[in-house]
Amino acid sequence: MPEEILSVAIFQPLPGYEEAALSTMRALIAALAAGGFSRDVLYRDAKSGDEYILLRYWKSEAARRAALEDPEVLRCWAKLAQEIRTVKIYETLEDALGA
Repeated sequence: MPEEILSVAIFQPLPGYEEAALSTMRALIAALAAGGFSRDVLYRDAKSGDEYILLRYWKSEAARRAALEDPEVLRCWAKLAQEIRTVKIYETLEDALGA
């Protein structure tokens, strides 16, 4: 059975786009879940208030590649590009303790 792949993205909504960015992120998360590509959790940094951390657990590498061809996922990613500033992306994180 393939192991999930953990990706992390840190982003900030552009000024005036916070509600739009969160709406688009909800649509993206729903599209990825509906396609069976990933499960996602979105957090907001309580201290800064304007930085968000997205944890994405891809079902597999094949699921990640398939998401790149899904029209709804692509629409959401294109829209987010106009609504957020990406701070940092970690495409593939590994368990450092080997548990």
